[in-house]
Amino acid sequence: MSSPKEDDGFTFVTHKKQQASRPGRNRKGKNRFRERTLDEKLQAREAELRRSGYLEQCRKMLRDALSPASASETADTVQEPYPPPTCVVCLGLGSVSDSTKAQDQYVMLKELLFELQEELDPGIKAAFYDPVFSPEDVTFLEEQGHVVRPANHPLRLDQPTLLYIPHGPRTLFEAILAANWDSPEQLSRVILFGNRLDLYDDPTYSGSLRDRRKDVDGTGDELGESAELIAQAAKLFRILPLPSTKEHLEAFNDLALQHVTPRKSAEKPATFWRRAPPDIDEPCNSATSPSSSQVEVVEAATDAIEKLSLQ
Repeated sequence: MSSPKEDDGFTFVTHKKQQASRPGRNRKGKNRFRERTLDEKLQAREAELRRSGYLEQCRKMLRDALSPASASETADTVQEPYPPPTCVVCLGLGSVSDSTKAQDQYVMLKELLFELQEELDPGIKAAFYDPVFSPEDVTFLEEQGHVVRPANHPLRLDQPTLLYIPHGPRTLFEAILAANWDSPEQLSRVILFGNRLDLYDDPTYSGSLRDRRKDVDGTGDELGESAELIAQAAKLFRILPLPSTKEHLEAFNDLALQHVTPRKSAEKPATFWRRAPPDIDEPCNSATSPSSSQVEVVEAATDAIEKLSLQ
Protein backbone atom coordinates (compact mmCIF):
# COMPACT_ATOMS: atom_id res chain seq x y z
CA MET A 1 0.00 0.00 0.00
CA SER A 2 1.38 3.44 -0.86
CA SER A 3 2.46 5.71 1.92
CA PRO A 4 0.31 8.76 2.74
CA LYS A 5 1.77 12.06 1.59
CA GLU A 6 1.75 15.20 3.68
CA ASP A 7 1.24 18.73 2.36
CA ASP A 8 4.53 19.93 3.82
CA GLY A 9 6.59 17.90 1.36
CA PHE A 10 7.20 14.84 3.52
CA THR A 11 6.16 11.24 3.09
CA PHE A 12 5.26 9.17 6.14
CA VAL A 13 7.27 5.92 6.16
CA THR A 14 6.57 2.96 8.46
CA HIS A 15 9.26 0.34 9.13
CA LYS A 16 8.41 -3.24 9.98
CA LYS A 17 9.42 -4.55 13.38
CA GLN A 18 12.84 -6.21 13.35
CA GLN A 19 13.16 -9.94 13.99
CA ALA A 20 13.93 -10.92 17.59
CA SER A 21 17.14 -12.72 16.59
CA ARG A 22 18.70 -9.47 15.39
CA PRO A 23 20.50 -7.12 17.74
CA GLY A 24 18.16 -4.56 19.27
CA ARG A 25 18.07 -1.06 17.83
CA ASN A 26 17.06 2.14 19.49
CA ARG A 27 14.65 3.00 16.67
CA LYS A 28 13.22 -0.51 16.29
CA GLY A 29 9.58 -0.27 15.27
CA LYS A 30 9.68 3.51 15.18
CA ASN A 31 8.35 5.75 12.43
CA ARG A 32 10.39 8.42 10.70
CA PHE A 33 9.87 10.93 7.89
CA ARG A 34 11.50 10.91 4.49
CA GLU A 35 11.47 14.11 2.50
CA ARG A 36 9.87 13.69 -0.88
CA THR A 37 12.01 14.11 -3.96
CA LEU A 38 11.44 17.05 -6.28
CA ASP A 39 9.94 14.70 -8.86
CA GLU A 40 7.45 13.45 -6.26
CA LYS A 41 6.53 16.99 -5.24
CA LEU A 42 5.93 18.03 -8.84
CA GLN A 43 3.91 14.90 -9.57
CA ALA A 44 1.68 15.74 -6.62
CA ARG A 45 1.23 19.35 -7.74
CA GLU A 46 0.49 18.27 -11.31
CA ALA A 47 -2.06 15.72 -10.13
CA GLU A 48 -3.88 18.43 -8.19
CA LEU A 49 -3.85 20.85 -11.12
CA ARG A 50 -5.19 18.13 -13.41
CA ARG A 51 -7.83 17.07 -10.91
CA SER A 52 -9.20 20.61 -10.81
CA GLY A 53 -9.11 20.88 -14.61
CA TYR A 54 -7.10 24.10 -14.42
CA LEU A 55 -4.21 22.89 -16.58
CA GLU A 56 -6.53 22.01 -19.43
CA GLN A 57 -8.42 25.31 -19.13
CA CYS A 58 -5.22 27.34 -19.48
CA ARG A 59 -3.89 25.12 -22.23
CA LYS A 60 -7.11 25.61 -24.20
CA MET A 61 -6.88 29.36 -23.67
CA LEU A 62 -3.41 29.37 -25.26
CA ARG A 63 -4.58 27.13 -28.10
CA ASP A 64 -7.54 29.39 -28.87
CA ALA A 65 -5.39 32.54 -28.71
CA LEU A 66 -3.03 31.13 -31.34
CA SER A 67 -5.80 29.85 -33.62
CA PRO A 68 -6.91 31.79 -36.72
CA ALA A 69 -10.44 33.12 -36.62
CA SER A 70 -13.14 30.64 -37.55
CA ALA A 71 -15.26 31.17 -40.64
CA SER A 72 -18.35 31.78 -38.48
CA GLU A 73 -16.89 34.89 -36.83
CA THR A 74 -17.80 38.29 -38.20
CA ALA A 75 -15.47 41.21 -38.74
CA ASP A 76 -16.86 42.85 -35.59
CA THR A 77 -16.20 39.90 -33.32
CA VAL A 78 -13.05 38.43 -34.83
CA GLN A 79 -9.90 38.60 -32.72
CA GLU A 80 -6.55 38.56 -34.44
CA PRO A 81 -4.59 35.49 -33.34
CA TYR A 82 -1.46 35.82 -31.27
CA PRO A 83 1.74 35.23 -33.26
CA PRO A 84 3.14 31.73 -32.79
CA PRO A 85 6.13 31.96 -30.43
CA THR A 86 9.32 30.26 -31.51
CA CYS A 87 10.80 30.04 -28.02
CA VAL A 88 9.88 30.41 -24.35
CA VAL A 89 11.78 32.42 -21.73
CA CYS A 90 10.93 32.12 -18.04
CA LEU A 91 12.14 34.84 -15.67
CA GLY A 92 11.71 34.93 -11.90
CA LEU A 93 10.10 31.53 -11.36
CA GLY A 94 11.57 31.08 -7.89
CA SER A 95 13.09 27.96 -6.39
CA VAL A 96 11.22 24.94 -7.73
CA SER A 97 12.74 22.73 -5.06
CA ASP A 98 11.55 24.89 -2.15
CA SER A 99 8.38 26.72 -3.18
CA THR A 100 5.00 25.07 -3.84
CA LYS A 101 3.96 28.25 -5.67
CA ALA A 102 6.95 27.90 -8.01
CA GLN A 103 6.13 24.21 -8.44
CA ASP A 104 2.58 25.02 -9.56
CA GLN A 105 3.89 27.66 -11.94
CA TYR A 106 6.49 25.29 -13.38
CA VAL A 107 3.84 22.61 -13.95
CA MET A 108 1.75 25.20 -15.80
CA LEU A 109 4.71 26.28 -17.93
CA LYS A 110 5.46 22.67 -18.81
CA GLU A 111 1.85 22.17 -19.91
CA LEU A 112 1.91 25.30 -22.09
CA LEU A 113 5.23 24.19 -23.57
CA PHE A 114 3.70 20.82 -24.46
CA GLU A 115 0.89 22.66 -26.25
CA LEU A 116 3.34 24.72 -28.29
CA GLN A 117 5.41 21.66 -29.15
CA GLU A 118 2.38 19.68 -30.27
CA GLU A 119 0.69 22.45 -32.23
CA LEU A 120 3.64 24.46 -33.59
CA ASP A 121 7.10 22.92 -33.36
CA PRO A 122 8.37 19.97 -31.32
CA GLY A 123 11.74 21.71 -31.14
CA ILE A 124 10.55 24.70 -29.09
CA LYS A 125 12.66 25.01 -25.93
CA ALA A 126 12.38 26.97 -22.70
CA ALA A 127 15.17 29.02 -21.14
CA PHE A 128 15.17 29.95 -17.45
CA TYR A 129 16.83 32.59 -15.32
CA ASP A 130 16.42 33.39 -11.65
CA PRO A 131 19.20 34.35 -9.23
CA VAL A 132 17.57 32.28 -6.47
CA PHE A 133 17.92 28.96 -8.32
CA SER A 134 19.69 26.39 -6.15
CA PRO A 135 22.05 23.75 -7.57
CA GLU A 136 19.16 21.29 -7.25
CA ASP A 137 16.90 23.59 -9.30
CA VAL A 138 19.52 23.97 -12.03
CA THR A 139 20.21 20.24 -12.20
CA PHE A 140 16.51 19.41 -12.37
CA LEU A 141 15.71 21.94 -15.10
CA GLU A 142 18.66 20.86 -17.22
CA GLU A 143 17.69 17.20 -16.82
CA GLN A 144 14.25 18.15 -18.18
CA GLY A 145 15.92 19.49 -21.32
CA HIS A 146 15.63 23.18 -20.46
CA VAL A 147 18.34 25.82 -20.73
CA VAL A 148 19.34 27.59 -17.51
CA ARG A 149 21.11 30.85 -18.20
CA PRO A 150 23.87 31.82 -15.77
CA ALA A 151 23.32 35.54 -16.36
CA ASN A 152 20.56 37.93 -17.30
CA HIS A 153 18.61 37.11 -20.43
CA PRO A 154 18.61 39.91 -23.04
CA LEU A 155 15.36 41.84 -22.83
CA ARG A 156 15.34 42.92 -26.48
CA LEU A 157 13.85 40.04 -28.44
CA ASP A 158 14.98 38.88 -31.88
CA GLN A 159 12.05 36.51 -32.46
CA PRO A 160 8.47 36.01 -31.22
CA THR A 161 8.92 34.89 -27.63
CA LEU A 162 6.54 33.72 -24.94
CA LEU A 163 7.79 35.49 -21.82
CA TYR A 164 6.61 33.52 -18.81
CA ILE A 165 6.91 35.87 -15.81
CA PRO A 166 4.25 35.07 -13.20
CA HIS A 167 4.12 37.76 -10.50
CA GLY A 168 7.32 39.46 -11.64
CA PRO A 169 8.29 42.95 -10.43
CA ARG A 170 6.74 45.94 -12.18
CA THR A 171 10.18 47.34 -13.05
CA LEU A 172 10.96 44.20 -15.05
CA PHE A 173 7.82 44.55 -17.19
CA GLU A 174 8.60 48.22 -17.76
CA ALA A 175 12.18 47.34 -18.77
CA ILE A 176 10.99 44.65 -21.21
CA LEU A 177 8.61 47.10 -22.87
CA ALA A 178 11.32 49.80 -23.06
CA ALA A 179 13.78 47.38 -24.68
CA ASN A 180 11.26 46.56 -27.43
CA TRP A 181 9.48 49.91 -27.81
CA ASP A 182 10.74 51.18 -31.16
CA SER A 183 8.25 49.82 -33.72
CA PRO A 184 5.04 47.78 -33.92
CA GLU A 185 7.03 44.93 -35.47
CA GLN A 186 9.51 44.83 -32.59
CA LEU A 187 6.86 45.05 -29.87
CA SER A 188 4.87 42.28 -31.57
CA ARG A 189 7.65 39.86 -30.58
CA VAL A 190 6.60 40.23 -26.95
CA ILE A 191 4.01 37.61 -25.96
CA LEU A 192 3.58 38.01 -22.24
CA PHE A 193 2.30 35.47 -19.74
CA GLY A 194 2.45 37.53 -16.57
CA ASN A 195 0.89 40.24 -14.44
CA ARG A 196 -2.15 41.90 -16.01
CA LEU A 197 -0.90 45.23 -17.32
CA ASP A 198 -4.33 46.87 -17.14
CA LEU A 199 -4.59 46.36 -13.38
CA TYR A 200 -1.71 48.76 -12.72
CA ASP A 201 -4.08 51.56 -13.81
CA ASP A 202 -7.12 50.25 -11.92
CA PRO A 203 -7.75 52.26 -8.73
CA THR A 204 -9.86 49.42 -7.30
CA TYR A 205 -6.93 46.99 -7.52
CA SER A 206 -4.69 46.69 -4.46
CA GLY A 207 -1.57 46.68 -6.63
CA SER A 208 -2.57 49.76 -8.62
CA LEU A 209 0.03 52.46 -9.12
CA ARG A 210 -2.50 55.25 -9.05
CA ASP A 211 -2.15 57.79 -6.26
CA ARG A 212 1.54 56.90 -5.94
CA ARG A 213 2.28 60.25 -7.55
CA LYS A 214 -0.06 63.21 -7.84
CA ASP A 215 -0.48 64.96 -11.15
CA VAL A 216 -0.02 68.69 -11.60
CA ASP A 217 -3.62 69.37 -10.58
CA GLY A 218 -3.32 67.26 -7.44
CA THR A 219 -6.09 64.91 -8.53
CA GLY A 220 -4.01 61.77 -8.18
CA ASP A 221 -4.81 60.39 -11.62
CA GLU A 222 -1.24 59.74 -12.73
CA LEU A 223 0.51 56.40 -12.51
CA GLY A 224 3.52 55.97 -10.30
CA GLU A 225 7.05 56.55 -11.48
CA SER A 226 8.51 54.25 -14.14
CA ALA A 227 5.13 52.91 -15.23
CA GLU A 228 4.47 55.02 -18.31
CA LEU A 229 5.07 52.21 -20.80
CA ILE A 230 2.92 49.80 -18.82
CA ALA A 231 0.06 52.30 -19.02
CA GLN A 232 0.55 52.71 -22.78
CA ALA A 233 0.87 48.97 -23.38
CA ALA A 234 -2.32 48.22 -21.47
CA LYS A 235 -4.20 50.25 -24.11
CA LEU A 236 -2.48 48.50 -27.02
CA PHE A 237 -2.41 44.91 -25.80
CA ARG A 238 -5.06 42.27 -26.07
CA ILE A 239 -5.32 40.94 -22.52
CA LEU A 240 -6.70 37.45 -21.88
CA PRO A 241 -7.03 36.88 -18.11
CA LEU A 242 -6.41 33.36 -16.90
CA PRO A 243 -9.53 31.46 -15.83
CA SER A 244 -10.53 32.32 -12.28
CA THR A 245 -9.59 29.78 -9.63
CA LYS A 246 -9.93 29.55 -5.87
CA GLU A 247 -7.90 26.37 -5.53
CA HIS A 248 -4.75 27.77 -7.14
CA LEU A 249 -5.20 31.46 -6.37
CA GLU A 250 -1.77 32.10 -4.86
CA ALA A 251 0.10 30.84 -7.92
CA PHE A 252 -2.10 32.27 -10.69
CA ASN A 253 -4.10 35.26 -9.46
CA ASP A 254 -4.17 38.38 -11.67
CA LEU A 255 -2.20 36.78 -14.52
CA ALA A 256 -2.99 37.00 -18.22
CA LEU A 257 -1.79 36.13 -21.70
CA GLN A 258 -1.05 39.45 -23.42
CA HIS A 259 0.07 40.70 -26.83
CA VAL A 260 -0.03 43.95 -28.76
CA THR A 261 -3.02 44.28 -31.07
CA PRO A 262 -1.75 44.89 -34.64
CA ARG A 263 -4.65 47.14 -35.60
CA LYS A 264 -4.15 49.41 -32.59
CA SER A 265 -0.38 49.62 -32.94
CA ALA A 266 -0.66 50.37 -36.68
CA GLU A 267 -2.72 53.47 -35.89
CA LYS A 268 0.12 55.06 -33.92
CA PRO A 269 2.35 57.62 -35.68
CA ALA A 270 6.06 57.02 -36.12
CA THR A 271 6.86 59.48 -33.34
CA PHE A 272 5.01 57.24 -30.89
CA TRP A 273 7.72 54.60 -31.29
CA ARG A 274 10.77 56.83 -31.36
CA ARG A 275 10.86 57.39 -27.66
CA ALA A 276 9.17 56.25 -24.51
CA PRO A 277 6.35 58.49 -23.25
CA PRO A 278 8.01 61.27 -21.23
CA ASP A 279 7.59 61.97 -17.53
CA ILE A 280 4.70 64.28 -16.80
CA ASP A 281 7.06 67.17 -16.01
CA GLU A 282 9.51 66.40 -18.83
CA PRO A 283 9.17 68.56 -21.99
CA CYS A 284 9.25 66.89 -25.38
CA ASN A 285 12.51 68.09 -26.91
CA SER A 286 13.86 65.98 -29.76
CA ALA A 287 11.67 63.24 -31.18
CA THR A 288 14.73 61.20 -31.99
CA SER A 289 16.56 61.37 -28.66
CA PRO A 290 15.45 59.04 -25.86
CA SER A 291 13.95 60.60 -22.77
CA SER A 292 15.74 60.38 -19.46
CA SER A 293 12.96 58.17 -18.16
CA GLN A 294 13.54 55.67 -20.99
CA VAL A 295 17.27 55.55 -20.33
CA GLU A 296 16.68 55.00 -16.63
CA VAL A 297 14.21 52.19 -17.31
CA VAL A 298 16.61 50.36 -19.61
CA GLU A 299 19.42 50.74 -17.09
CA ALA A 300 17.11 49.37 -14.41
CA ALA A 301 16.60 46.09 -16.30
CA THR A 302 19.54 44.37 -14.64
CA ASP A 303 18.50 45.54 -11.20
CA ALA A 304 14.95 44.35 -11.82
CA ILE A 305 16.04 40.83 -12.65
CA GLU A 306 18.53 40.68 -9.80
CA LYS A 307 15.78 41.68 -7.38
CA LEU A 308 13.54 38.80 -8.48
CA SER A 309 14.77 36.91 -5.42
CA LEU A 310 12.91 39.42 -3.26
CA GLN A 311 9.54 38.68 -4.80
